[in-house]
Amino acid sequence: MPRTFNGPRFRDQRRLAGLSVEDIAARIGRSTWSVWGYERGTAVPPIPVADAMADAVGLPLDRFLADDLQAA
Repeated sequence: MPRTFNGPRFRDQRRLAGLSVEDIAARIGRSTWSVWGYERGTAVPPIPVADAMADAVGLPLDRFLADDLQAA
């Protein structure tokens, strides 16, 4: 079953960790615009970037993956 990065879930955890978008961008080597795009779901981070984002908030990547299937 395909899975995609859940940006809003990541944003919530980033905020709980007390980190700003700028903090995450600096830690993963991406622009703040990229991180905002990932959080809003307008862009999908490559797996290595998504993994780095998860590491930045101290959680496993699986925590931010959601099933692609929608309820019918």
